[in-house]
Amino acid sequence: MTLEKSFINKIIPYVLIFTIAIIVYIFIYAYSGEFSPFMGNGYNSYSRQAQSWLNGQLDLGDNVPWLELAIYEERYYVSFPPFPSVFMLPFVLFYGINTPDNAIVLVISLLSLFYAYKLGCLLLKNKKYAMLLSLFLVLGTNYLHVSLWGAVWYIAQNMAFLLMLMAFYYSLTKNNRHSVIALFAMCAAMGCRPFNALYLPVVLYLVYIRENKTFLASMLKVYIYSIPALVLGLFYMWLNYARFGSVFEFGHNYLPEFVNDPHGQFFAGRVLDNLHRIFFNFDLFDNPMFHGFAFWVASPIVVSYAVCLCIFIYVFIRRYVFGRAKELDRVFDSHIKTEQKSNDALVIFALLILALAHLVAFSFHRTLGGHQFGSRYTVDTLPAFYLGMLFILKRLSPGNSIYLNVIPMLFGFALNFYGTVTFLSYYYG
Repeated sequence: MTLEKSFINKIIPYVLIFTIAIIVYIFIYAYSGEFSPFMGNGYNSYSRQAQSWLNGQLDLGDNVPWLELAIYEERYYVSFPPFPSVFMLPFVLFYGINTPDNAIVLVISLLSLFYAYKLGCLLLKNKKYAMLLSLFLVLGTNYLHVSLWGAVWYIAQNMAFLLMLMAFYYSLTKNNRHSVIALFAMCAAMGCRPFNALYLPVVLYLVYIRENKTFLASMLKVYIYSIPALVLGLFYMWLNYARFGSVFEFGHNYLPEFVNDPHGQFFAGRVLDNLHRIFFNFDLFDNPMFHGFAFWVASPIVVSYAVCLCIFIYVFIRRYVFGRAKELDRVFDSHIKTEQKSNDALVIFALLILALAHLVAFSFHRTLGGHQFGSRYTVDTLPAFYLGMLFILKRLSPGNSIYLNVIPMLFGFALNFYGTVTFLSYYYG
């Protein structure tokens, strides 16, 4: 194969998935009133905060009544974790507070598709499978709803989504030095959506086993790789302490809605009601809505994941509990080394437990999010479900049965396309 032909074969999948995504985005813009990637964004808390930093102050100075601002000692602060403002600093230097937020999140969405595809190729070694599943994740789930709007509530989720995919990808490549990127991306994702810290053990474990050294030697390397992430984490802690007197306080507890609630931001008494909404609320067409509806309906890749997981558990139990190894070798990838299989199984079950813990953590919150379509908070769990699904498919060798995912993908796309254009038309129609 010539070098030119090799390059063309390598680039074609990217051209195809980006073309499909861009066509979808064009139709969303076309049916969403005046909404476009070039319009201004009034919900620009992160750019305002970055501008304040550049002016040498930590608070915003004045109240901006349409934004969710923390009020502490009669000063107004951005109440959300700060990494998006760090990211916005160079844009603010050039544009001031009128940063092109909708265009920025469009690029972030395309990068998310890029890393979802790369992650699929890395684990499944099949470009067609990776194309299908990456498009499913980005266009066929509730991520589509959060992927194009640069408003403060959405841009942080969009960044966190990309950063989690990057953290997973760079913790799985063959290049040990990628651990620096993986751990920094993990810390940056936590600085967008703090509950993403739940997945830090998975990233650390993948980095650790890639070192393939003695325990002490591996841990020393992991520590060295984590230095940039630790510096970023120390910045978060300093910023929290400088503003609110606590290294753990981003400011959300000082929002008026939580200050005035006797139970505060998080309360165990909300768990059952919120879990019921997350799993069993089927009011799909009240748009925009508060709290959201069943997350697995909004993101049917979770249903595909659950089916794959059930098959994996069935095969796993028969193979390892009842000793049916010879009969199941054909299904369970006998060419994979035993040690690698053990690592894969540990990651699969860890991701399941942590993703479920993530959903439970959301359910302590006073709300499951303001105006939205679908189940916006739970979009944060999708990179973990996606990685878990990839690890399972790596073990099960699905063959052409993987294309059954086209059915839930099309359902998820149709539902979220409708919800997204209806939602954006509500604001910009």
